[in-house]
Amino acid sequence: MNKDRIRIAMLGTGFIAEFRAQVYARMPGAEVVAVLGRDPEKTAAFAQRNGIGVAATDLEELLRSTDFDAVDLCLPNHLHRDAGVRMAEAGKHILCEKPLGRTAAEGQDMLDAAERAGIVHAYGENMIYSPDFQEILAVIERGVIGKPLWMRGREAHFGPHSPWFWQRDLAGGGALIDMGCHLIGIFNLALKQQATKVFCHAPTLHHKTDCEDNALAILKYPGGTVGQCEASWTQRGGMAVAFEACGDEGTIVYDRSGLSQPIKVFARNAQTRYFSEKVEHDRGWLFPTVEEYRRYGYYDQIAHFLDCIRSGKPPLLTFREGVAVNHVMDACYASARSGGWEAVPAA
Repeated sequence: MNKDRIRIAMLGTGFIAEFRAQVYARMPGAEVVAVLGRDPEKTAAFAQRNGIGVAATDLEELLRSTDFDAVDLCLPNHLHRDAGVRMAEAGKHILCEKPLGRTAAEGQDMLDAAERAGIVHAYGENMIYSPDFQEILAVIERGVIGKPLWMRGREAHFGPHSPWFWQRDLAGGGALIDMGCHLIGIFNLALKQQATKVFCHAPTLHHKTDCEDNALAILKYPGGTVGQCEASWTQRGGMAVAFEACGDEGTIVYDRSGLSQPIKVFARNAQTRYFSEKVEHDRGWLFPTVEEYRRYGYYDQIAHFLDCIRSGKPPLLTFREGVAVNHVMDACYASARSGGWEAVPAA
């Protein structure tokens, strides 16, 4: 492997894959040499749009025909386990988009395969790498707010882009597994602990889907700290991300919702250009996000992954952290079914 030119195969052609392709195009020392998708026309268009030489629709054929060092796994959730295990067996380093698996069992299979192969395996929780959350985590790490007593996170919009998100058998769940995983990962990293018990309410309030379109989970951590996780697919007006941490010596408050954006544009006429993720309208007040791939952590996440490949150091978040998040979500779904508190297995 040439560490000055790490060759990447993109697995997936959806919204997140587009974000990541933007990053690789700006990332020195890396090149996307192939993309794998299920739809031939869509995959070819993705390759042409992003200057990628190989567009493949069969994973085994991709392995036979193309030389690459690592994969960026952005496939739908139900394909993570098989693709991840196969790429590990082939000796490819893996950055896997969240959630790691639909369940902790799927994630564990991926972790086991990655550890057997001795590859670099990175769990793709992008929000932890965002500049805002890097600062929040650093403030907590330095003890500025003292011992965290209560943390609350919220992520909301009006629903995902791709149809598979709305099918439980493909996604593994709804709003909780889609967005709650961000918050659970942040709680775990901030506290350097895994929750031990959870209570979760996960109703379907508006959308016609067999998944929950809202979820509220309460997580109990060793030592008494409480995490409150809110995820919603029924909030109009674009993406909303909020976080609070209350400690015995201070408080952190963060809000990255539309109205809090530093740039606000009013457009009388319909706009065709992209402004920011999950915006539902094309006129009126619009809130452009500058370098959105940086704001949401994708740039620093990928830079860290590539650095780990070059140095051999383990990533900040490995598949082990992904399995830990899966265990919490499994317990949350069990709680939503039982109506009571559920224990979280040790990761």
